[in-house]
Amino acid sequence: MNSIDIVSQAAKRDELTHAYLAPVRSGTNLKSYAAELGQIILCSPDDKECRGKVVRDTHPDFIRVEVLNDNSKISINQVEEIISSSSYSPVECQKKLYAINRAEDLSLEAANSLLKILEDPPKFVYFLVLTESPNSLLPTIISRCQQLPRGGTSLEGMKDLLSGKGFVDREVEFLTEVVNRRANLLDDLLEEDVESPLERREEALKEFKDSDLVDLAKNIVDRDSYIVRDVLARIIFSKLSEANRFQLISSAGKLAKLSRKDLEWFLEKGLNIYRDKYREGITEGGSSRGGSKASLRKVRVLDRSLGRLYLNVNTQLLLESVLLTLAGNPARFDRADGV
Repeated sequence: MNSIDIVSQAAKRDELTHAYLAPVRSGTNLKSYAAELGQIILCSPDDKECRGKVVRDTHPDFIRVEVLNDNSKISINQVEEIISSSSYSPVECQKKLYAINRAEDLSLEAANSLLKILEDPPKFVYFLVLTESPNSLLPTIISRCQQLPRGGTSLEGMKDLLSGKGFVDREVEFLTEVVNRRANLLDDLLEEDVESPLERREEALKEFKDSDLVDLAKNIVDRDSYIVRDVLARIIFSKLSEANRFQLISSAGKLAKLSRKDLEWFLEKGLNIYRDKYREGITEGGSSRGGSKASLRKVRVLDRSLGRLYLNVNTQLLLESVLLTLAGNPARFDRADGV
């Protein structure tokens, strides 16, 4: 079982542990993951108002603890404030939850002080200790918590977060696809002006529908909006088969200027596009089988390229090989094992 299931079942049985250690995968959106678990601990499943407040960070009984301002550590003063405030009853719920983001950032003094409250908290106080590096925590902190499996924000958690921020269902579906369903990119997306994401998509489609491949690649590097980049990436992958060799190599040179994180996002975008086409082809069957087979080959090419991205390869050469292969005829895919 994953962490969400474990905490959910404990809540249903009214057997919640007062302190949970929640290791997370690198890059996890800690705020949304803490909110996803926090809803379960504080709110009943049908209490939408309570759950919405947790997601929006407006619930008085859901207290986040993290490094403040320009400090490098969570200070002992912050932990002493936890100890002091924990003696006061919850405001709206029957429980009060402290979510400690990146517990590895606790100073030694703060960690030792936290032990006091973890050892004997008031009956209504709960702790969620989130960390990417559980082995860096004091063994005595670990021993006072129930350790959950390493996890991260689920797709449902992402959707709850976006719904809590006022997006309607169609916008939620669109935005989760924009970030390839990856919670660690959601923070960057939400920093943008995304008040009307579907309108922005339509504007970008009109702006770039007639652009050539090289111009599209240049703009995907220059634009800092994931929504606009999503439109550009989809057009790029749709036009590969129409491009000549010069355009493909020139586009690869432009795309090589993307950061490693954004290049990974771009390749994943193509992977998801072709994976969806493959699934559609399988569903339709019949005459679509040839197309679905080609889509599967493209999925394999992109999957291998993502694996090579972390092997310190020449990024431009990798992209040239990927784009040329994706644009080529089916026979090329069978020779693309080295991509």
